[in-house]
Amino acid sequence: MKAAVTGASGFIGGYLVNELIKQGHQVAALCRSESVLAHLRGKGVNVAVGNLLDLDSLRKFCRGQDCVFHGAAIVSGFAPWSQFYNTGVVGTENIINAAVEAGVVRFIHLSSMTVYGTCPNLLPIKESTSIDQHVKSWNHYARQKILSEKLVWGAHHNRQILATIFRPSLVLGPGDHNVVARTLRYIKSPFGAIIGQGNNYVACVVVDELARAIVKSATLQVAIGKAYNLSGANPITQADYLNFHSLAAGLPQIRRKIPVKLAQVSCAVLENLYKLVGSSDEPFCTRIALDLVSEHLEVDCSLATRDLNWTGSGDYERAIRLSVEWYLKNQNQFESHNGN
Repeated sequence: MKAAVTGASGFIGGYLVNELIKQGHQVAALCRSESVLAHLRGKGVNVAVGNLLDLDSLRKFCRGQDCVFHGAAIVSGFAPWSQFYNTGVVGTENIINAAVEAGVVRFIHLSSMTVYGTCPNLLPIKESTSIDQHVKSWNHYARQKILSEKLVWGAHHNRQILATIFRPSLVLGPGDHNVVARTLRYIKSPFGAIIGQGNNYVACVVVDELARAIVKSATLQVAIGKAYNLSGANPITQADYLNFHSLAAGLPQIRRKIPVKLAQVSCAVLENLYKLVGSSDEPFCTRIALDLVSEHLEVDCSLATRDLNWTGSGDYERAIRLSVEWYLKNQNQFESHNGN
């Protein structure tokens, strides 16, 4: 299979590229920067410099490919809506159109569990669970994912592409410099506390298991036209999630607790203060991040188990430890890149 991967220089995209290569597929990667060319070319990847808003570069990128794996998106918890819209929505529309023009029929799209919103009934989330129709005004990440899914399904139902969508939970593993950085910054901040009682389940998935499932789906007829929830089979509480990070980083365990409502209000005030002073930095806690760890989520992955032989048996504590170790080893690189 000739596979075209967007977001290949990112966390999940990097694992996806490695898994495709491991299984003997030819990989083309769309990258915005020359700085990642040597790294990817060293793996035998055909690298194309371009971006999701440049239709000419996308047309060239898709030409001659068998399947597009679309993973590029904005992952910030604090960026303006225009960034989410341009990359996550317009960018998705552009890569779909480029794939159609190039005759690439198979299309795998990486979405997120956030499309379901909050689920107050505490029932396990299934693929048939309704998509959130009333996204919170500040949750640009979820809105981006919901709108991009609509575009993918629209093209699928119009028989322009054969689509599969993945909705992973919080992704863990070495190579991540977003979630782990936010979690450690939160733990070390004056605000650092367990939200509520801390016994809610945080839905997580180990990144290499996610990548294997995504690649497998591209070769299976049964996966066409379906969305798959992917989350680990073993529950992890918020308290464990935070303290696994603390332990890995050599920090004291968090014991104090803060009411959920107070945490939500505090995050809102903090975000508004950052905007008021014109800061482009992300606060140490955002409402998006708060939702991810404070909501109780149980996920039904039986469809992926049936169709893709999914198990989701990864070790969260090990994944978090490796993730933290990798981040601490490389954090100077990211801080200098961000201008901190």
